[in-house]
Amino acid sequence: MDLLTGVIQNLEEPVRVLKPGLEIVLANRAAANMQGLDPSALVGSRCDGALPGRCEKCDYCLVEASFEDGSGRRAQMTGIDANGDRWVTEIQTKPILDKRGQATHVIETFRDKSREKRLERQLLQSSKLVSIGELATGIAHEIRNPLSGVRLGLDALKPCVSDSEEGLEILQDITRDVVRLDRVVTDLLNFTKPKPHRPEWFRVEPLFGQVYRLVRKGAHAQAIHIDMSVDPADLEIWADRNQIHQVLINVLLNSVQAMDGGGGIRLSAGFSENINWSADRPDKRGYRIVIKDTGKGIPEEEMHRLFDPFFTTKPNGTGVGLTTSLSIVRKHNGELRINSKPGEGTTAQILLPEGPGEAER
Repeated sequence: MDLLTGVIQNLEEPVRVLKPGLEIVLANRAAANMQGLDPSALVGSRCDGALPGRCEKCDYCLVEASFEDGSGRRAQMTGIDANGDRWVTEIQTKPILDKRGQATHVIETFRDKSREKRLERQLLQSSKLVSIGELATGIAHEIRNPLSGVRLGLDALKPCVSDSEEGLEILQDITRDVVRLDRVVTDLLNFTKPKPHRPEWFRVEPLFGQVYRLVRKGAHAQAIHIDMSVDPADLEIWADRNQIHQVLINVLLNSVQAMDGGGGIRLSAGFSENINWSADRPDKRGYRIVIKDTGKGIPEEEMHRLFDPFFTTKPNGTGVGLTTSLSIVRKHNGELRINSKPGEGTTAQILLPEGPGEAER
């Protein structure tokens, strides 16, 4: 028994053993660490279906269900941590049955699948970027050439309908649509065109100030307060300043335009010794830029389409801004993460790897 207990205690995956009444009779160190407790503090307590990182009871308790019918269960729980990252935990229960087939105890294991899910999302985003890159250039040129002819034709028609108010209005409507289409094509070409990558050391605080001045008018018009913080105040990052500026503008404008009822946006930046990158990296250090708003949030069915080219919920949007931002951050060997829950706002993170050493400054 001591050997078995020792094996369970040294497992990396959190394990708890419960008896009827949801009383914990054994918990390994990993399970205790999940809740910031000592293993002995868990023994004898009731779990009541509460999960690490959650303060409320589960709507459906897997342990109770396993005690009732003697069958194992498996489910996934998700949430958003303090950094704005989505966590995914897989919970599995396995009952220990007596000779009559009744469950005397239930073994409950937890498996953190957050990194696995982030990596899956990264691979999916990469495949989308490759696909759009292969198609966009040819399509954009095929559209732009006849579009130029349409615009010349509209200019030629204008004198012919100058005496007709209705004709002029129709002509103006067509011209506006042509201009919008031309803007979409331009954004598409800018997305596919390789941009010079000129990383340099620059201070984040002045960049935040510049970005704020560009969006504050629209934010104030919608009763949105923007709070900024940089820790330390003289923080410098190694990146292409103009490209990071573009990403910040794209993300901030999305937040402002999604908060028609007012609210707040917090823009922060700092250096982290241990960033939870989606894939293994020898160096975990890097920079974390966070844009967190108190808006209405994003429905779950729209989350997986955020970086899709031309997907937009804005009436006058082109749906290229976030796709371009993702491409820019990828060129920096970084990650762009956006997580949201309806009614609880949205958090976007720009994660950038640590720059070259001090000798290269």
